[in-house]
Amino acid sequence: MRSTKQDQTAFDELWLLSIFLLFGLGLSAMFSASVFPAEREFNDSFHYLKKQLFWGGMGCLGFLFFANLDYRILIRFSFPLALVSAVLLILVFFPGLGKSVSTSYGRNFHRWIQIGGFQIQPSEFSKIAVLLFLSHFYSHFNFQNAFWTRKNLTSISLILLILVLIVLEPAFGTTMEISIVILFYTILIGFPIHKIILLVISAIPLLAVLMTQVGYRKKRLDIWLDPYKYRFDEGHQIVTSFRAFLDGGTFGNPIGSGFSHRYLAYSHTDFVMAAFVEDFGFLGFTAFFVLILFLLIRSLQNLLRVKEKEGFLLGTGIVLLIATQVLINLFVVTGLVPVTGISLPFFSYGGSSLVTVFFLFGILANITRRENLAV
Repeated sequence: MRSTKQDQTAFDELWLLSIFLLFGLGLSAMFSASVFPAEREFNDSFHYLKKQLFWGGMGCLGFLFFANLDYRILIRFSFPLALVSAVLLILVFFPGLGKSVSTSYGRNFHRWIQIGGFQIQPSEFSKIAVLLFLSHFYSHFNFQNAFWTRKNLTSISLILLILVLIVLEPAFGTTMEISIVILFYTILIGFPIHKIILLVISAIPLLAVLMTQVGYRKKRLDIWLDPYKYRFDEGHQIVTSFRAFLDGGTFGNPIGSGFSHRYLAYSHTDFVMAAFVEDFGFLGFTAFFVLILFLLIRSLQNLLRVKEKEGFLLGTGIVLLIATQVLINLFVVTGLVPVTGISLPFFSYGGSSLVTVFFLFGILANITRRENLAV
């Protein structure tokens, strides 16, 4: 029999290595893509790299903290955490505190809170609170009993409020991530499939209205259907992303050769994968895909040992959320879906997104490590 104390402190070393390999690879990709805009805007080629390293350090500290904090404590406080998340999402609309950005679509995006010299994006941190709350709600929910109880209505109303606030920012990609997790949980607890199908079908008209009748989303849909028609204005980013994939070829282009990133502007954010492929080619993309696939599969293998329902639901929700975020981002940069403004985990520039990913994996580490205590 193995030592309980030793098991309690042990990490899955290969799983942990894949996380930090992805972070290191993401730093190199983000730095290469950010050199020119950083030099142009701040006269400092390392501006974005230094900020990303700072947030990465905060993320690593958070990872260690959550990896050693019993996740059941977080679930116990999931309702107040969800309430705080809702309040922060409301604050982004307050003048002087919330920071908005105007776009070429004629729409203001309210996604950030300005605190001193820092900006935080509440919709990113809301993912943590929502996953904690959903795992608690679904682990105790029994659809065969009375549904319209005060507790159920309060819980559902809070989740809907958070989703509506995220849509209003707008952050449609984040809403999709959370909605997919909710659908997964609903299926997992045994809710009748035919009712789920009817619910999804009934939501299609609403989705159609949101996509075709809201100005900036309709514009994005038009660009997605014919990006080359808008290649000199709003469609420039996706068209140059196609060009970056083409120029990258199999082996990519040497960084500093003057060839890479000639066309792709601000590629260090949502379109960082296009810049990465331009630098490292199909082989670089293959390395990324193998690493992220290994991380997700290994996470699921570790979760299969988890016997606590709340822990299993929370862990699988984290894996599904990260996987969905990766897929949506890759679909966007390759033109398979319209642009949604969703970041690529470990790669895209952005402190809130990076810190959130590290926090989520720290919670996941705690969930899987606890199973060793039962030896």
